[in-house]
Amino acid sequence: MTPDTSVLLSREILTYGPAPKRRRPAAVWFLGVATLGVYWVVWFLRANRELARFDERIPGSYRVDTTAFALGWPIGIPQFLALHRMARRIESAQRAAGLPVTCDPATGVLMWVCFGVGLLYLQDELNKVVDRYGAPAGTEVFHYA
Repeated sequence: MTPDTSVLLSREILTYGPAPKRRRPAAVWFLGVATLGVYWVVWFLRANRELARFDERIPGSYRVDTTAFALGWPIGIPQFLALHRMARRIESAQRAAGLPVTCDPATGVLMWVCFGVGLLYLQDELNKVVDRYGAPAGTEVFHYA
């Protein structure tokens, strides 16, 4: 019996959800630049929806955050808050996957503000959850925590 199996069997209630999709962070960034930011909104919606389906215990409304991300760019603050909340969702997903939490919301927002590469960071952190399971996108996987 592997350590992962013993952790699963020791839990009273097993939770599960579909695995998120693995994306190349550089492709996310380049497609966003090529489409003048439209793909970033599409990516933001899809990634947040996948996180919500992966673990229903993750709080927040991805629809509200996507609207803030898409329409908040003139002001900036709604967009930064939406990025921060997404990073917190990735933290929760890492915790559910039994991984050490490495996603830092402040780092994601600062990388977006200073270098415009915050999405690279967030997608890389989300890929850690996907790599944990090694399953194709949409495959039902168990949560370890």
